Amino acid sequence: MIVRYRLIEDWLAEEGIWFPWGMFYENLSDIFVDCTLLVRAIPDDDRRKGRYFDQRIREFRPTIEEAEVVLGEYADRYRVRPEICTVEGENHREIRARLWEILFDEMEKQRLERQAGYVIPEPAYYAVHEQSNETGDDD
Repeated sequence: MIVRYRLIEDWLAEEGIWFPWGMFYENLSDIFVDCTLLVRAIPDDDRRKGRYFDQRIREFRPTIEEAEVVLGEYADRYRVRPEICTVEGENHREIRARLWEILFDEMEKQRLERQAGYVIPEPAYYAVHEQSNETGDDD
């Protein structure tokens, strides 16, 4: 089974960056038959977003190309990346596990990119080394 997906990013205002939050992916399984798309997201204590997205998926029945419609009132804080990617697996469970790996790989990739762009400032001090007073003079 090959499933198409699109990454969802969350706007982290304090850091001024878009950060991977989850993905919408095609529902090719025999579960949740009233959903054209499914959501896979990072562990989140606010499950309201997931329920809201699920409700909009049931209401609008978007294709993966139309996934932006799912964001609704969250469109100012979330975005769907334009790239449509694919993942392959034997069944729905394998697909979900692979999507989980992809999501955390994306998070790690972005973290490393941010670190690589960080310039370590030069120290504002200079080390002082003691010098011996060996001038050959006997005091």
